Amino acid sequence: MSEEELDAAGALAVDEDQDELMEEMSIEERQERLKKARWNVFLYLGVAAILFGFALFPMPFSADWDEFSTSAEKDVGLVWGMPVDGEDLFDVPMRLTVTADNPPTQAAINIAVYVIEQEDCTDFTLSEKMQEAKQGDSHAYQYQEADTRVLADGTYDFEFNIDPGHYCLIAEYIDANGDKITSSGNALSVEGKLYPNQFLGGFPGLLCLALSAFAFVGAQKHGAALRKILEGENETTESKVLSEASKARIAAGPGGAPPAGPSGPPGAPPAQQTGPSGPPGAPPAEAPVAEPAAAPAAEPTPAAGSEGTFEPAENGYFFKKFADGTYDQTVYVQNAEGAYVPHEG
Repeated sequence: MSEEELDAAGALAVDEDQDELMEEMSIEERQERLKKARWNVFLYLGVAAILFGFALFPMPFSADWDEFSTSAEKDVGLVWGMPVDGEDLFDVPMRLTVTADNPPTQAAINIAVYVIEQEDCTDFTLSEKMQEAKQGDSHAYQYQEADTRVLADGTYDFEFNIDPGHYCLIAEYIDANGDKITSSGNALSVEGKLYPNQFLGGFPGLLCLALSAFAFVGAQKHGAALRKILEGENETTESKVLSEASKARIAAGPGGAPPAGPSGPPGAPPAQQTGPSGPPGAPPAEAPVAEPAAAPAAEPTPAAGSEGTFEPAENGYFFKKFADGTYDQTVYVQNAEGAYVPHEG
């Protein structure tokens, strides 16, 4: 082999190695991408769960009865949220549960709750804002009454939606005219919850949930592509080499003799004829001898010699095998003298 042929063979081997290496790296990269996509799904879902928990986690507070003011008052403090004025989607929910521990003994009583936006809950202007809250003209000053009869140890729920700001809470008993009951010996308590993070945590949580859905779709695509490669739907270099080798073997044909000779003369259908119609079917001694003038021109061929040997086949036929292992395509029969002559079909 010349030097150029050696260089070409070496270059071909290097190219094949590089192709296989590139295919292996491609599969590894797809596996790495699939792993990252799956981790992204879990990451976004985890962050979304944390944000939703943060959004739904309440800020609790309470207010106790004050005998001096004959009401339950609470400086709620600063309530944060989206700074959008007025009643809207970004309001902060406030949930209150008022318990009538010791209500007045009057016949017609009720519970009134005020939520007033004011920084100083001891300011004398608070009473004016409470009257304004009763009129219901301002979102910053809100007022509600219990919608059921007040009984001892009964609990009553109130719901407010407020803007961000500093708020004061007042809960008191009122009579049938809506005036405050100032008699002593009464009592009530307030338990409240604020949800200032409902929008601040809920909106990013929904965004992370959407991102996790996109990451899940991407992971499904990477997984489907990787399964196609691993299942052999995409042809690799190894499969190409094996396919070419198989085609080369098929084109070269068998290297030796066939396992068995033909069961009939060439060209005859196998289902219609199973043996010769002439001399091969009868014993040599009983076969009629043709006249010398009508004998065929073909000369008898020795059974073995330098030109080849005869191998028996089915139904009295013989094939001639040459020294190089190939076969003569002529079909031979044995005449009465024991010589091998071409069969005349």
